[in-house]
Amino acid sequence: MLMNRGLIAIDIGSSAIKVVEMSGKRQKKLRAMGLEVIPPGTIVDGVIQNQGDVEQVLRDTLRKLKISPRGRRAAVAIGGSSVLIKKLVIVAKGADLGEQVYYEAEQNFKTDMSEIYFDYTELNVPVATEGERAVLLVGARREIVEQYIAVVRAVGMRTGVVECDVFSASNMFEHNYGQTNGLVAIINIGASVAKVCLIYQGQYLYTRDIAIAGEEYSRQIMALLGIDRNNAETLKVAISSGEKNVPPELQKLLGEINEQLVNDIQITIDYFFQSGDPAARDIGLSAVFLTC
Repeated sequence: MLMNRGLIAIDIGSSAIKVVEMSGKRQKKLRAMGLEVIPPGTIVDGVIQNQGDVEQVLRDTLRKLKISPRGRRAAVAIGGSSVLIKKLVIVAKGADLGEQVYYEAEQNFKTDMSEIYFDYTELNVPVATEGERAVLLVGARREIVEQYIAVVRAVGMRTGVVECDVFSASNMFEHNYGQTNGLVAIINIGASVAKVCLIYQGQYLYTRDIAIAGEEYSRQIMALLGIDRNNAETLKVAISSGEKNVPPELQKLLGEINEQLVNDIQITIDYFFQSGDPAARDIGLSAVFLTC
């Protein structure tokens, strides 16, 4: 029966497509996992520039993993500037909450609401004044969401879930490690951006994209050594795997990029603490978790 077939999660990133298949009900088991690189420029800031290439790479990945896509349901995640996440504190009573949230979304998204998919959830976090309610707004451009859905359909699958990539990471963190007692930073270093997400006792607080990630390392290696992208990528992977024979000038360059990335992460965390968010009062960062 189709309902008993394993779940499929698809991550369509700017440098590669990742596919994971899970089975089981309460205790999930990993059945298959794979990654295939996509041509540079195929996806830029979450926008698919060449849908045919994305569809072909996804087909190839499913074939190599021996996953039959026909009739299967898939979960996909989207990100980039086409997705807006906003945490607000509003004053609303009962049935008025939905209307007030819609109004706030119009003001914050600054676009025609017919052009975006929009949802919200109420947060269980401290507020400064009685009667205020904390809500989390999430919006995404319809054309971008429908691009990803079209890719899934093109390979014979149905879309079961469309998630924001930052929430996918935080949900998987909680699934694997449970709710934390303190403030935790989850840092996802991708190809085009590094995402910093702050979570406190299971509640989402803040996120920010940093424009320094894997692609920046490749570009800098190409410029320094005068080599092409493929060789730069190979060298980058070798260094990250423990390659010892690294030229001093390259070591210096990578150290500078690392320092810049760490500084931007620190600025992001400092900004949150200075933002006046009630959730930032009297708490300190307890741990940092890295994912990629």
